[in-house]
Amino acid sequence: MQIRGLAFVPVAWGLWSLWGLYMLVILTVISGHNHKPFISDTGIQSPESVVYTIVFMVLSILGPGVAFLQYKFMLYRSEPAEKSFVIIQRILFVIGWIVSFGTTVNAIFSVRSNPLAHRIGAGIGFVGTAIYNVCQAGLLYRTSYSSRLMCHIRLAAALGTIVILVLFAVGMGSFYSELCTGQCSEIFYLPVLVSEYVGFCGLTLHQLFSYTDFQSLTLTVSRKGITICLREKTEDPKNPA
Repeated sequence: MQIRGLAFVPVAWGLWSLWGLYMLVILTVISGHNHKPFISDTGIQSPESVVYTIVFMVLSILGPGVAFLQYKFMLYRSEPAEKSFVIIQRILFVIGWIVSFGTTVNAIFSVRSNPLAHRIGAGIGFVGTAIYNVCQAGLLYRTSYSSRLMCHIRLAAALGTIVILVLFAVGMGSFYSELCTGQCSEIFYLPVLVSEYVGFCGLTLHQLFSYTDFQSLTLTVSRKGITICLREKTEDPKNPA
């Protein structure tokens, strides 16, 4: 069995993320549990807590798959003598798996049952994905099949997410350290809330905009096992890539 073009993998990761976020917010608001919830707040009470676990467990499964395919694509597009490039890709591949571990912890432990474990898992997931996206977006300039404009969009989305997450971290830090209380907390609550959702959505853009490169990958399942290879583009209209 051969599957030509694996663009559906990063697209599935991105669409599942956005759909899951939408459903969690709707369920939390409709149930009356919280009308302005942070993402972690949507996993506190049932029934949205069940959906929260499912959404992030699926992401923890799809994430390593996307990281592996990205790793294979980058290696195929590199030169054999580029040892430093290969080492960087191996490091990023490990980061992808660490992110998956953090996402799993985030899904299992809610902010109510174990707030420390939940925040550590969420931090690993958010920060790790942001770092991974920035690094890959920069490296894709020399390996991607995408247009220059698409590379610019990926890098802008990745860098923008970093800035937003820093602002979010500063805002949350001021709340937990009680540096911002009372009216100050009420004023900055909404901007911090919006920054979290914008940051989460920004993390998905890199994967959604990677579909053009994943289209060039082919997965073959045979008795010898599973093989992923790169099919080069061709100008022959009778045999399109």
